[in-house]
Amino acid sequence: MKTGIIQIICGPMFAGKTSELIRQIDLALISKMNIAVFKAKIDNRYKKDCVCTNDGHSFKSIVIGKSVEIVEHIKKSPKPIEKIFIDEGQFFDEKIIDVVTYLTKEKGVDVVITGLIQNFRGEPFGPIPKLMGLAQKVINLTAICVHEKEDGSICRKNAYFTQRIINGIPASYDSPIILVGGADSYTARCEEHWIVPDRPETKL
Repeated sequence: MKTGIIQIICGPMFAGKTSELIRQIDLALISKMNIAVFKAKIDNRYKKDCVCTNDGHSFKSIVIGKSVEIVEHIKKSPKPIEKIFIDEGQFFDEKIIDVVTYLTKEKGVDVVITGLIQNFRGEPFGPIPKLMGLAQKVINLTAICVHEKEDGSICRKNAYFTQRIINGIPASYDSPIILVGGADSYTARCEEHWIVPDRPETKL
């Protein structure tokens, strides 16, 4: 029996993860594959029933509250699903790991998932790091640091971090880990300009 492939598209916010997902969805449709696209109910930015990029591109998706619902939808499909696309995997519960393993190993379905490797604190975010360890392919994207320097110029270095902004200033480490938002709450930062006030020091 064919074993499915797990592919993770990761990176900070504004790195183009969902853009790459939609590109791959378009390619799958051109290839006349039977696909399914999912997003987490908690992700209510932009259009509630679509996976959306920050610049407005979107694709119709199935909205679910729990990861096991993916399997339920696949079983109900009138035609066998060949490839599954999941946006913002960090918003799903840990059961997503079992779901993806079941779909790829037992059903031979290919799975593509986007997600943040780290939260705004710089710590592993949800199930994405574990899924990366199971994946056969990982696309690790970077964004551009748009920090404005004192002379008014823009940094433009590669950005590996997601910076949370609250009331115009960097959010404290003690802020809630999950805060769904877009450009109004987040930006991309290089290591030099990524700031997390109150972040505990690493002790050895």
